[in-house]
Amino acid sequence: MSALELITLVNQALFVGLFLVVLAHAVRRPSRATVDTALLFGSIAAAVAVSVGATAVGLSDAAPRTPIVLLLFNLAPYAMIRLVDDFSGTPRFMLHLGAVAYVVIAALGFAFTVQRELVQLAIIAWFLAVGGYAAFAFAWESRRTRGITRRRMRAVATGAVAFITAVVLLFLNGMFSMDGVILDIAAQLTALTAVVAFFVGFAPPEWVRRAWREPDLRRFLEQSTRLVSVADETAAMAELQRAAAAAAGADGASIGVADPRRGVLAYISRDGERVEYPDDQFIAGRAFQEQRRIVAIDATALDPANAARYEQSRARTVIAAPITRGDRRIGVLAVYADRAPIFVEDDLWLIELLADHTSILLEARDLARQTGLLEAREEAARLKEEFLSAAAHDLRTPLTVVLGQAELLERRTARNPAAPVDAAGVSRLTKEARRLRDLISEMLDAQRLEQGVTMDRRTTDLRSIVTTVLERHAEEMSAVAVHLPDEVLSATVDGPRMQQVIENLLDNARKYSPDTATEIRLWREGDEARIAVVDRGVGVPDAERERIFERFYRASNARDITDTGMGLGLYICRRIVEEHGGLIWAEPTPGGGTTFVVALAGSTPPASLPEQAEPAHWAPAGDGTEAVADA
Repeated sequence: MSALELITLVNQALFVGLFLVVLAHAVRRPSRATVDTALLFGSIAAAVAVSVGATAVGLSDAAPRTPIVLLLFNLAPYAMIRLVDDFSGTPRFMLHLGAVAYVVIAALGFAFTVQRELVQLAIIAWFLAVGGYAAFAFAWESRRTRGITRRRMRAVATGAVAFITAVVLLFLNGMFSMDGVILDIAAQLTALTAVVAFFVGFAPPEWVRRAWREPDLRRFLEQSTRLVSVADETAAMAELQRAAAAAAGADGASIGVADPRRGVLAYISRDGERVEYPDDQFIAGRAFQEQRRIVAIDATALDPANAARYEQSRARTVIAAPITRGDRRIGVLAVYADRAPIFVEDDLWLIELLADHTSILLEARDLARQTGLLEAREEAARLKEEFLSAAAHDLRTPLTVVLGQAELLERRTARNPAAPVDAAGVSRLTKEARRLRDLISEMLDAQRLEQGVTMDRRTTDLRSIVTTVLERHAEEMSAVAVHLPDEVLSATVDGPRMQQVIENLLDNARKYSPDTATEIRLWREGDEARIAVVDRGVGVPDAERERIFERFYRASNARDITDTGMGLGLYICRRIVEEHGGLIWAEPTPGGGTTFVVALAGSTPPASLPEQAEPAHWAPAGDGTEAVADA
């Protein structure tokens, strides 16, 4: 037996074997797609059987053999376009035109012995036109689908191209009397490629399906595991649905989460919107209610009341499985496709596997959410305790001074009403009352900012904001070194609120660096206006540089300087700056200390200040109500 004969025999056996496989599948699960698949390979297998049988009885080129073989063989392209309709849809006129063309080409087969070359040309044109259309349609469908379905469509498209090529080579060899052995071997090798590609496309064995599905299933498991920690519920569910559809090779998937108290299932639509339906609506709702898997080959026939919705979503075939954990009904998973042949038998257990894993994921998200709520409550309780402790301590100190000084003045007045007023005592009383007022104002400001405050923003020269703060607190700010640009540096800000930021930063610098110089700088950097308050005090530990802007947080070394303060000043600064769309941060000052920088969107051309410019020293005027610059 020659190599050509061996390859030919192997191809014939493979096509007959493939026909037996798809025939058994069509008998076990009859549908139009399984019948058309059996028709495709049955036509080839029947042509092989007639040819081999005729040769065995000595009818190699007898009149009945050739027309019958061609009649059966030419049925293959027509079966292909029927399969295209099963898997992706074909216009009705194409099916009718294909049927008419098949009748014509079959009739020509009976004239093969008379018009041999004409019939061969017609058959080549038939295979190229109809078979080529089918190959293109399967390749195009593979671009639209995903997962195992995409791989199956690619295999079928490859098989169709190889099969058509093999047929064309065989007929060309017969027409032009070329080197028959070489072309015959090439045709048989191409046919071998075709039968293998058809096999893995139309009837993939279990090990091939598992190998194809493994990357998508692994991706689903990885994505779903990451989604446990995603805070956005809508985004997490939408991503999980996409991953489930890809793993199943379906057009789409939907996950309904049950709300037993209201009797609804909550879904995430393709537009990312959360929608709710009664938990018995649609095929998915029925699967949830009956707690069993439902396979709807024709969803519109099984659930005609929602036929329009299925048509709109291109969900003509639906597989739904309940999502449960023990006795707890969590929801339902449904995957859907425009065509039933998209799914194969083992998709059924796969859907249940995806549903089981989804139940674990949803339960994990629920536990994570509950854990987050508990942690949030614990954090809120901790902050509340810290606030009460800090407030009680900070309010009690000035209140004790105020009360003690008032009682002292009261006793002196009782002993000697005509005695002169204790100016020092009154001054101390006023100072502590102001301190008490400032603490209460700080707490109220923090609360208002937390709830959201409307800013009255106006284009303002930032230099005027700085000078206003310095003039208002001339006595306390007398030792502050100021660097201001010569030109206007404006920004759109709420003036009083920005003054409050500068006051808090300067007060913070004086509090934690009482024996060192404090500086305030104002300059433009790119499109930003920047304000910096520089101190050379104890500084802030690196690990706490971000936390000092949190509510009620004080740096660990702050109590070494003073035990007063509730940790709200920097928090208020950050909220005000962020409301302006700006940024505030802390960085270490060279040589020790901390520099707080505020960056705001500026609205004037750059105004540069030489780095070595001497600062303006602010000192109170004679009456203490104004400040002058001594450059």
